[in-house]
Amino acid sequence: MKDRTWGDLPVPNIYKELKGEFVDFIKEEDKMICKFPVQDKYFNPMDSTLGGIIDSWMDVVMGPLSFMLGEMVVTKEFKAKYIRPVNPSSKFVKSIAWRDSVNDKGSLYKAELYLDNGELAAVSEAIFVQPKNYDSLFENM
Repeated sequence: MKDRTWGDLPVPNIYKELKGEFVDFIKEEDKMICKFPVQDKYFNPMDSTLGGIIDSWMDVVMGPLSFMLGEMVVTKEFKAKYIRPVNPSSKFVKSIAWRDSVNDKGSLYKAELYLDNGELAAVSEAIFVQPKNYDSLFENM
C-alpha cells in the first residue's frame, strides 16, 4: 500500500494495520467509502470481531474524511451500536462515513459498516473538534 492515498494525507498506521482500501470520496456528499478485510486475528474466542476493531473500521474513515473536507480535527466522542456480528463468514466489510453537520462546537460525523453480503453490521457517530494546540501545530511550517 502506498504511504499516501489521498493527495497529501499520510495514511494512518492503523489504516495500514487494518489493510484498508480506499473505495470512493464523494466531495459533494461529504462522504468517504473504504473497505477492510475481515482478519481472524481480530476475533474473540467466539469467532466474532472485537468491538474495538469494528469501531476502528468506522473511525479510520471518519478521520481522513474530515481532512479531505478541510478540517484539522480530532475525535472527541465516539458512540457505536452493533447490529450483527462480523465473523468468518464475511471476507470484508465496507465502511461508509459522512459529515452530518457542522457548528461552532465541532462537526458531527456518522458511519455505517456493512458486511460483504450488504447487511448492516454497525452504526456510529462521532463529534470531531479542533485540538486545543491547533495553532501550535503550524508553528514550524
